[in-house]
Amino acid sequence: MIVLSILLLLLGVFLSAFFSGTETGFYRVSRFRLVLSSLDGDRISRSLLWLINNPSLFVATTLIGNNVANYLTSLAMVLLTRSVSSSGVLEMVAPVLMSPLLFVYGELLPKNLFFQAPNRLLKLAGPLLLIFSALFAPAVAILWALSRVLEKSLGQSPDRVRLTLARKELGQLFEEGQEVGILQPSQRLLSQNFASVASTPVSQVCTPIGRANVLKETATLADARKLAVRKQLPDLPVVESRSTKVIGYVRTIDVLLRDVDDDAASKESIGDILPLTKIQGTELVAEALMQMQAGRQTLALVVNRSGKPIGLLSIDQLTDPLLQGKLGSLRR
Repeated sequence: MIVLSILLLLLGVFLSAFFSGTETGFYRVSRFRLVLSSLDGDRISRSLLWLINNPSLFVATTLIGNNVANYLTSLAMVLLTRSVSSSGVLEMVAPVLMSPLLFVYGELLPKNLFFQAPNRLLKLAGPLLLIFSALFAPAVAILWALSRVLEKSLGQSPDRVRLTLARKELGQLFEEGQEVGILQPSQRLLSQNFASVASTPVSQVCTPIGRANVLKETATLADARKLAVRKQLPDLPVVESRSTKVIGYVRTIDVLLRDVDDDAASKESIGDILPLTKIQGTELVAEALMQMQAGRQTLALVVNRSGKPIGLLSIDQLTDPLLQGKLGSLRR
């Protein structure tokens, strides 16, 4: 009985250390490295990547594993104390004496090890983790279904948490790139700034139609020059003469560089009106930036799902957030 109790105790401590360590490694591992290993044909990395992309299943597996470890440890302690002595005092004192040992070797040490070397240790622990995932699959499926029901009933989604974790992973990747000399400091800052704003909808950064400084299509060249200089606008939206419907825009540089003196400018028209690219308000900053760059457009019209204009989006509104901090001097 004593040998069995000791074996159960060691098994419980091992399982506690295993699941505590892999849980820390899960949140510390580099997804980028797993992707590269998967592309090289590593099946363990491919399976770990699948678990990382389905965090609720992994969390349920570690939760069940830790509960099994705690149950085995408690059972081993009870069996061991009863095998040594029938004293009730020993049954109360033994868990207290064993707590530091369990805390150090079952929690603290494995967490620190996986924290320091998550990629290497999680890859070594991968086969056993996959075995436990298969063994706990029925219970994991129940917990996963319960979590989905709670998400729908409470209206919460793990997407925001996943996005935050992805941003942290990107930040770590950029820092590693700078440390090994792949990225320059300015390139790392630009990449981090882009990652922080790329997933923002353009409806949150555009200028509402009612607040935009616009020109009537019947305005003169002199009116356009005055508005551009007074408001320091790179582009001037143009609306119909009898409504507020935006029909296009003119570039400030074209207005200022036209070879027309001030007297003649008061009689000249504003010139050719450039068409506006339409962008859905739900589109992300990264998508809008690529779309405007591809079309060489510096101003776009933001519309809602029904096609109604809701704002104006300039290229500066997309690029200025990328040039924060020490990169501010690069703004045009």
